[in-house]
Amino acid sequence: MSLSGPVILPSVDITAELNELLGKRGAPRALGKASLDTETIEGFLKEAYRINSHIATLHKELRDVRQAYLSTAQPRRAHGSHSQGQPRVLTDREREDVDANAKQMIRELNASIRALDDAEQLRRETESAIIRKKYASGLSALSSWASGGDSLSRAPEHAAAEAQAQQTGMHRDGVLWFLRQRLESCCRTQQDMMETRLTREMEKTRGLMAPPAADFAEFAPTAARPRASTGSAAHEEASAAYQDLTEEQIQMFEEGNQDMMKHYESTLGKVRTAEKSLLEISELQSLLVNNLATQSAHIEQLRLNNIANHISPAMASATSFPADTVPHAPEDALFGLARAYKADTSDLKVDLGIGAYRDNNGKPWVLPVVKKADDILRSNPELNHEYAPIAGFPEFTSKAAELILGADSPALREKRATSMQTISGTGAVHLGALFLAKFYKGNRVVYLSNPTWANHKQIFGNVGLQTAEYPYFSKKSNGLDFDGMKAAIQGAPDRSIILLHPCAHNPTGVDPTLDQWKELATIMAQKKHFPFFDCAYQGFASGDLARDAAAIRYFIEQGFELVVCQSFAKNFGLYGERAGCFHVVTGPGADAQTTIGRIASQLAILQRSEISNPPLYGARIAGTVLNDPKLFAEWEDNLRTMSGRIITMRKELRSRLEALGTPGTWNHITDQIGMFSFTGLTETQVQKLREEYHIYMTKNGRISMAGLNTNNIDHVAKAIRKVVGETQ
Repeated sequence: MSLSGPVILPSVDITAELNELLGKRGAPRALGKASLDTETIEGFLKEAYRINSHIATLHKELRDVRQAYLSTAQPRRAHGSHSQGQPRVLTDREREDVDANAKQMIRELNASIRALDDAEQLRRETESAIIRKKYASGLSALSSWASGGDSLSRAPEHAAAEAQAQQTGMHRDGVLWFLRQRLESCCRTQQDMMETRLTREMEKTRGLMAPPAADFAEFAPTAARPRASTGSAAHEEASAAYQDLTEEQIQMFEEGNQDMMKHYESTLGKVRTAEKSLLEISELQSLLVNNLATQSAHIEQLRLNNIANHISPAMASATSFPADTVPHAPEDALFGLARAYKADTSDLKVDLGIGAYRDNNGKPWVLPVVKKADDILRSNPELNHEYAPIAGFPEFTSKAAELILGADSPALREKRATSMQTISGTGAVHLGALFLAKFYKGNRVVYLSNPTWANHKQIFGNVGLQTAEYPYFSKKSNGLDFDGMKAAIQGAPDRSIILLHPCAHNPTGVDPTLDQWKELATIMAQKKHFPFFDCAYQGFASGDLARDAAAIRYFIEQGFELVVCQSFAKNFGLYGERAGCFHVVTGPGADAQTTIGRIASQLAILQRSEISNPPLYGARIAGTVLNDPKLFAEWEDNLRTMSGRIITMRKELRSRLEALGTPGTWNHITDQIGMFSFTGLTETQVQKLREEYHIYMTKNGRISMAGLNTNNIDHVAKAIRKVVGETQ
């Protein structure tokens, strides 16, 4: 195959016609002929045309010879040309010649493209140096300065020269990329042919190595036909069969064996040759793919540079958001932990950071009642996807209020409560924070438990409310620091906002008793504090919906004005559907209904400006269950299943830790409630568990009990025993 150049047709300038057409379409005009002068690019294009012509020829020859190359039939021995309509079959030698010629052509063409690329880079560097010398020094620079420009500005001629050089460079890079892509396509074609040929040869060999038994039936005596035995019996049977054969039969049998062995050796040689050729062509293809990737990245950078060169200096100024104004924020700890767990390839890894329920196999669990509600919704021909009201889906919000406040709540009976559907519990806390930041006239400091859900401080801070802390968790007892909690709430300025977790405290799993709640209510009434309840685990904590809402209901009975944030992520498993509610309850009084009406109107304005309308589907699922007594009963059963498994895991973990003789006391594991448990493990111990045992939990030692199951609890208990014993 010759590498001589093809004939190059004379170029024709159709810029004027193109600009006329672009003008009719309202598109920008194309640059004139000077921007791609054929005198400056003729040598480059001639070589590119030559290379492209040979690539096209190679591709055509490979396609033309493919059928003959892949045929596994034996070549015909007839002399002369092939008969009319008879497909040509290549000999093994001819196939090897096709492979060798194709590889040689690909190498030569790749070398030609590389040489063209090197020459283009040299031309580009030379052109750049000439432009700099011409415009960036001497009288040109002085003239620019004298006309009022700074040292960084460029004369129009300078900018035009650089733009033209850059456009030419982009064009040529595109040509080089195109050539490499075409050549890589040839490689793929050749590789496909070789792989197919190799596969067919191996299939043919396997077929020949298992000939039908009938092919040799005439040589086999009756004694040789039963199934073969093993050991000496088989040897004696074979010897007897061999003795029954005539000399002519023995000779024919041996000749057949010899022919078969020669064929196997020949086929094995072909396979080895084909594998070697395939390896070589694969290496060539890998090289071309890498070159293509590099070329593509270079073209993209040129494109971005070209865009930057056309932006005015004013628009190209420094960002309005420098690092001292917008520093890089740290990654959210929980999502970072989840990412690290996902990247861990160990079979022993355990995720105890996840804030979502998992079944005993570590899989997400869709509540059976949720599946039923989903089926009901999907089978409803009236279902649509219109906007929900600003306040949310009424069938959902009304039942959500009854669920958390109590169906017989005095607040509902006296119509001094209002509800807004929110983006789950997070959205409820945000709406509540926004409302208080705008309208609350008491002490504008929100007191949070230490520790609390990590997002609380961010949400209140983002709306301009300050936060403070009250003691909550005792590291000494791994339980509630009730005395510290009471003292801090007593010492807070009157009318402070106190955020409370009514059940399954996150992250500790430590809850006050009902008597302790009553004591807290007395203190808060004396101080005129404003209760802000954040309830994410009703029914999930104890399995009893009323018990988990007892604190909220008691405060309402005592006449408190308060707000409640309610999430349906955990107790319905609707994590991604973001179903939640925000409830405001005013104190009893003659103007209570008027007050709640004013509050509802302002909440609607806040909601409209924040999310306009809440999402429907999760609310529809929850609303379907809450409004159907039969489904509601099934939901309660599902809740008992989840909370029951969590309680069982608490008992099992404590039992194993104590049985292993783990230093310390572990009764707090079962004393705590809900999804999370504060283990009391130190940050050093947590890090060691992660690095050595692939057990992931937050650095403060909080674990999600939902991450434990019968398959991993032994590994976790033994690892904790080992780490605690080593780090005391």
